[in-house]
Amino acid sequence: MSNAALPDTSPTSPTPGATPASPMYKPASIEQSVKLFRVFESLRSGDTAAISKAIREHAAPVADADQSSSSLSLGGGRLEGTSILHLAIQCAEVPVIEFVLSNSTPGSDSAIDINGRDRDGNTPLHLAATLGRTPVVRMLLEQPGINDSITNYQGQTPLDLARTPEIFQQLQLARSIFIDTNVKKIHTLVASGDMTELEKLLHDQRVKSTLDINGGEFATDPVTIETGGTLLHEAARRKDIKLIQLLLLNGADPFRRDRKGKLPQDVTKDDRTRAILKRSPAAAAAQRGIQEKTILAGVSPQGGAASAAPENSLGSKEAREMKGYLKKWTNYTSGYKLRWFVLEDGVLSYYKHQGTVG
Repeated sequence: MSNAALPDTSPTSPTPGATPASPMYKPASIEQSVKLFRVFESLRSGDTAAISKAIREHAAPVADADQSSSSLSLGGGRLEGTSILHLAIQCAEVPVIEFVLSNSTPGSDSAIDINGRDRDGNTPLHLAATLGRTPVVRMLLEQPGINDSITNYQGQTPLDLARTPEIFQQLQLARSIFIDTNVKKIHTLVASGDMTELEKLLHDQRVKSTLDINGGEFATDPVTIETGGTLLHEAARRKDIKLIQLLLLNGADPFRRDRKGKLPQDVTKDDRTRAILKRSPAAAAAQRGIQEKTILAGVSPQGGAASAAPENSLGSKEAREMKGYLKKWTNYTSGYKLRWFVLEDGVLSYYKHQGTVG
């Protein structure tokens, strides 16, 4: 069915796809290459007995802390940078892949990790999307615990590698449904005050990498929605200390301004709430997290008093535009005032606040 070739496992061949960001895997021995070929053949022929035996052998070393879910156990040794599921997606028919998936659970302690990475950082979903295997993509997306937001060592998600429009639409639809479902969950948990379940949800890896807790879609308060504020703005208005602390510890930005240029601490007059937002350990942790992201991304945090930050990186399709808040000298009576600046096509404009643009 597939013209995919057996992965190169010769002892003298260099590691394909190795980059400074990716782990370097040891080449396989001749004995391992022969055993890998047998696994490959059993997958291609649909020999379920041999596949089950390979899965059992693969599961044996996983309990060792040094073993990886992307390391295929081959008798006396292991071949790093691949797994039975990765191989199956490359060479097996859909029923065989379904059989392999019946042994899978999310997590590195599983015999078959549906989110495990190969030597290039690709998950099984990356491979299925790249190879244009539409039914396999659909099957993987139905698996509990699947994470479609994992990036490979080139920074690409499965959506970035979709070979056909149909696969692209499948992945995009799955992501849209996931986002919509979890935004509603967050609304419900915030309304009920269930901070325990909200914390569990915010710690979910797929949620963390797919949803931006600083997005405006999480707010339900009419005033916050109207002014383009975040859930942290809403929590500040409600003087909800527990929610504020939970949000700060899970990526909420205390320096994110709404369209009127107001920080979360500016929308409340409650001294305790303002103190939590400005000087609590949670606020300090949030600030450290923002600084780390800023250093890694090479951009400035949005809305700082001394710097305007682009909302889009210079490599994006909107590279012609930079915008953010700056403090501008107005007059001797008022001194410096916060203004929304926009630099587009070499023209610098400023407005009283973001809501007055246009």
